[in-house]
Amino acid sequence: MTPPGLRYRFTGHERVLHSVQASKALPQLMDWFDYRRAFIVCSHTLNTRSDVIDTLVAGLGARCVGLTDKVGEHSPLSNVLSAAKQIFDLKADVIISVGGGSVMDMCKAIQLCISEQAFDLEKLLQLQMQMSDDGTEMLAGSNAPPAIRQIAIPTTLATSEWTPVSTPINEQTHQKARFLVTDGAPQAIIYDPSLLARTPVSLLMSTGIRGLDHAINTACSLHPHPLASLLAEKAIQLYVENLPRLHNSGDMEAFTSAQLATWYTGMGQMSVPHGFSHWMVHIVGPLAGVPHSDAACVLMLAQARWLEGYANEQHGRILRLLKRTESFAVVLESLLAQLGMPRTLADLGLKDEQIESFIQPALDHPQITKNNLRPINTAAEMRAILALASGL
Repeated sequence: MTPPGLRYRFTGHERVLHSVQASKALPQLMDWFDYRRAFIVCSHTLNTRSDVIDTLVAGLGARCVGLTDKVGEHSPLSNVLSAAKQIFDLKADVIISVGGGSVMDMCKAIQLCISEQAFDLEKLLQLQMQMSDDGTEMLAGSNAPPAIRQIAIPTTLATSEWTPVSTPINEQTHQKARFLVTDGAPQAIIYDPSLLARTPVSLLMSTGIRGLDHAINTACSLHPHPLASLLAEKAIQLYVENLPRLHNSGDMEAFTSAQLATWYTGMGQMSVPHGFSHWMVHIVGPLAGVPHSDAACVLMLAQARWLEGYANEQHGRILRLLKRTESFAVVLESLLAQLGMPRTLADLGLKDEQIESFIQPALDHPQITKNNLRPINTAAEMRAILALASGL
């Protein structure tokens, strides 16, 4: 394959507010962009078990025209379509996403529905993204100008706020739909470390690992970019050093640094193609019914083991930054153990028959077998890396 050359993809953010109070920053952004009719999409837990959403709604006053917390794991398409029609009917002029990757993914797909007037499943699925012939570039299935944007208030660390890509689940097939949304990345991001500190620690750790996985795939890309690699390597350092500190809800410096890690990761991850672990969660998550981030823990570690001897330069730069002398896979395994996160597919509750059932869908996926520093092209190679994920 001919390398695509150096290219940097800016994903269209106009404002990023870091280390601010969301309830104060959101009305200011509404004024800045001259928005008057906000619709909030948030997680059910955040809405029902905290005062976060009530505080944001109170701060917006009459400018909040609606709210839904019907999101769900992996953003089911039925929820996307229902919310899109609701937002369109209310004539909202901006979507406020408050939560993690599922919430932000849902909002991107909602944007596509409204921009394309696609309020039924068949029409929406026709808008899925395609891949370039060389497998390195994602191509949008829609060129419609955005009819609505989102402002994101992330409460996790998986970096969904930095991409225009949405992968909600199709409940009929249990497979991920794949959309590249024009201006799908949020127009603005509000990073409030105090909100991050209120996220359950287990969710914070697993999404932090998902963010770390994105950074590793950027740093170890088959077609790297110097700026993306520099940002990713620093992000890896920040994740590794700060994730263990997030058990202390009062350590605001650690929460702020972890959010900064997602920023560094996000600024580069769309500029280079990612490998196995980034995409394989789209198979394991829906088919096995496990969260993306938990699957990422296991697949990230398996990929590091798979690349031993093939990514010496990339792993070496990271290890020097971390001031560690053991292998990169050992560093990751130690981190996962310290955080109490899963390290094998068995830790996710998966049986041998389930694992075997992943192989053909993975080979059929348009990305999983592309852009790996160490090739994964055959069933035997797929079975070998899944064996590493099983701890064998």
